[in-house]
Amino acid sequence: MTLTLIIIVFTVALDRLFADRGAVRLWAWYEEWAQTLEQRFNAGSRAQGVMALVVAVAPVVFAVFIIRYVLSRVNVSLVYVFDILVLYLCLDLYRLARAASAVSESLESGDVAAAASYLEALTLKPLADATEPAIAQATVEAVLKQGNAAVMAPLFWFILLGPVAAVLQRLAAVLDRLWGHRSAQYAEFGWAAARLDDVLGWVPARITALSYGIMGSFEDALHCWRRQAGMWSDINSGPLLASGFGAMHISQCAEPEDEDVPDAHGAQAMLVNAADIRRVVALLWRVLLFWLAVAVLMAGARLFGVFG
Repeated sequence: MTLTLIIIVFTVALDRLFADRGAVRLWAWYEEWAQTLEQRFNAGSRAQGVMALVVAVAPVVFAVFIIRYVLSRVNVSLVYVFDILVLYLCLDLYRLARAASAVSESLESGDVAAAASYLEALTLKPLADATEPAIAQATVEAVLKQGNAAVMAPLFWFILLGPVAAVLQRLAAVLDRLWGHRSAQYAEFGWAAARLDDVLGWVPARITALSYGIMGSFEDALHCWRRQAGMWSDINSGPLLASGFGAMHISQCAEPEDEDVPDAHGAQAMLVNAADIRRVVALLWRVLLFWLAVAVLMAGARLFGVFG
């Protein structure tokens, strides 16, 4: 546990110092390769999607496993360096925080067009509504969701099963974003990628959603989670967004007997602004620091023999 904590701390420091990965476009390269696979495999069936998923994931995961095994035979210190490097490539905290801050700063300066551009770069999705509240809300949603996919989930799987699992989770997240069955083109082909990402993200998403409540308004987060999670069809986005909005008081979850219930889910939306983007970034940081503090306490307790 102590060595794992040290690796995570070093990784977070590297992510802070080299958030741009030294201009290495590793995931961009992988996305281009995945798109090439999709063009070759996608004929509209689930079986082809499963085959493409295996081809896209297995070589990378196997390579990580083999490299780590070989390094363990050479020198165990090299294994720790390799683990730090792999987790550093999977973690994306500072890039996420910086991208969200760029949107916030643009909105505060009145440059809505620039804010929309930064948001599209963050989500890789076109905007349906380029108004200031819509951009702010979409950015908050992106941070709440990517805070799990690009920060908490890689850490969860790294702690549980090591760098191979962290890489698998990150690959699944990338492929789900590219192939996830959200359009006719990927309706069947993207099924396997979406299901793999759902499975690998299920537990981390609920830990992250609970953490948003712990580091925000706990009662409101749980209340909104219970009442609003069904508003999103994605099984992991629902808890993350409902809990995050509740923790930040961005959404008021009205009871059915309340007089003013604007929709069937009992959710009373509030206008989101640039300040809320800064708040959600701060919330994500508090969540990470909270779990690092928990890990330090556990490592200290083990060191002093509290757990034997």
